[in-house]
Amino acid sequence: MRRCDFNTECFYLNVKAVAMPFTTGHAKTKYCNGDFTTCTIYRAAKTHGIDKVPRYVSPDDKYVLHRRIVENAPLGKMCL
Repeated sequence: MRRCDFNTECFYLNVKAVAMPFTTGHAKTKYCNGDFTTCTIYRAAKTHGIDKVPRYVSPDDKYVLHRRIVENAPLGKMCL
């Protein structure tokens, strides 16, 4: 089974998942060790870099991450 390219750098996997093992167990199995290409963190990290992904983002926070990226986009660079 393939694993996510960001397993060693992902704040969610290395901090949040450790702090809440029962809550995040399913997400770790589904996203980190499963179909990680559907993970919001993975997709944002591939596009913007893992260091640009906010720490509060979870693998299924599509709206929150999109809003955060749009709010921080430089003027003239945002596509609508």
